[in-house]
Amino acid sequence: MKKQPAIIKFEDINLRFKNKTIFHNFNFSILKGEKVVIFGTSGSGKSTLLNLLLGFIQPQEGKIFFNSQEITAQNIWQVRRQIAYVDQDVMMGKGEVQKIINEYFSFSANAKKRFTQIEIEKLLHDFRLDSSLLTKNIDQLSGGERQRLALVIAILLKRPVMVLDEVTSALDPISKTTVISQLLKNKQVTVLIITHDKEWQHQKTVRIFDFKEKKWTQ
Repeated sequence: MKKQPAIIKFEDINLRFKNKTIFHNFNFSILKGEKVVIFGTSGSGKSTLLNLLLGFIQPQEGKIFFNSQEITAQNIWQVRRQIAYVDQDVMMGKGEVQKIINEYFSFSANAKKRFTQIEIEKLLHDFRLDSSLLTKNIDQLSGGERQRLALVIAILLKRPVMVLDEVTSALDPISKTTVISQLLKNKQVTVLIITHDKEWQHQKTVRIFDFKEKKWTQ
């Protein structure tokens, strides 16, 4: 079987802030379709990794590739259009949920994306959310509901890569299990998860990277 190419690759990355070394000759890659879970203590550089990938900061040395193309200031917007990013704070704006979703799909990067009402209602059901949520004000939702809603929107965007930062932190055990199952079942989508939740470690289909030790453990 032919090995899938790396969709994300960090090559010999060096990065220092003041007197602190964040990365030293750091190498890391994710193959297309892989589900990769990153564990690590707070302050070990996990969020910095995401900022590098999304182009918010640049390494002092080394290169970062997306789909075999080096990420540069000239192509970073094209890279971001292929990544659905969800963080634990879930800043989604104000107003009615349905209107917020419609606004997401009015942005130029998403204007050609389409979904049916049946599709969104099925996804809401899959993530243990009632479709009546669509008519509620976003402020009425709990933290766990907002996290799951953000994941539903990310899936609707149908981007090839999902980058998820602590997206199960506010969920009860049943919802957490449901979300993990839903996120891992699409074999075509590449998923990078940063999390402290140990439930991810028990999944046989994920690769696990210990960020403190900078090594793969599974």
